[in-house]
Amino acid sequence: MPASRLQEQHPRTSVTPTLQAAALTPLLRLRCAGRGCIPLSAGVRFCGGGIEILILLALVGWPLLHAAVQSEPRARLPAPLPLPPPGSYAVLVADWGLHSAIVVEQPPGWRLGPPGAEAAPFLEIAWGDRRYYAAGDRRPQAVAAALFLPTEAALFLAGHPDPPLLKGAVRVHERRVDAPTLHALLTSLERSLPRRPAGGRPDPLPLPAGRTARFLPAHGAYLWTRNCNWWTLQRLSDAGLAAPPLGVLFSRQVPAHLQGFQQR
Repeated sequence: MPASRLQEQHPRTSVTPTLQAAALTPLLRLRCAGRGCIPLSAGVRFCGGGIEILILLALVGWPLLHAAVQSEPRARLPAPLPLPPPGSYAVLVADWGLHSAIVVEQPPGWRLGPPGAEAAPFLEIAWGDRRYYAAGDRRPQAVAAALFLPTEAALFLAGHPDPPLLKGAVRVHERRVDAPTLHALLTSLERSLPRRPAGGRPDPLPLPAGRTARFLPAHGAYLWTRNCNWWTLQRLSDAGLAAPPLGVLFSRQVPAHLQGFQQR
């Protein structure tokens, strides 16, 4: 698959300092000099009175409080996934520049891939804000909502050949796992999707994702404290493949938490 297509499939989930400032501009007064200023990013400081500072602290503190008191919602599967056949399976973690994704080998005969690529040898799964990540809405109000409000999430699900090429990725880490570990990882990933009353997956969202990829509604609320890179490590941690993602915001922080992976 061409790199341009892959880049279309992987909109940047994390929000850059420039977009952070753009999102705050309609809400707060930003200046670059003066007393009583709070640094927001390189070269950008917020300067204002008590009310403005309280607003800024509330916008930053609310996501921290939400993450501390609100547990992550997880779907109950209608039936446990079967145990994969004994063997060695590949698990990869791809860094697409600002967001990360899990790429996992699918056991032969399984059909967990997106519509049209259900039996793909490898599956790529990533998670993010539904408006910013999946719909590609880059307006300041969408960025502000993704940063400071618990917004709806989407799951990116793509099929890949064997081996997965992952052209365009900044870095890729890989390791082999046994069948029970693969089962734990696939179960954790599958529980990120809400279920229909009959137990099946939800219908894909009507959003462009690529020829062998789809966006699906996902459990969880997106915030800067619980973003795509946090989610990647949390799913790997569920399977014993990574340390808990405490304090992780950026994709460059992900490799330090991986366990047993080697960079390609």
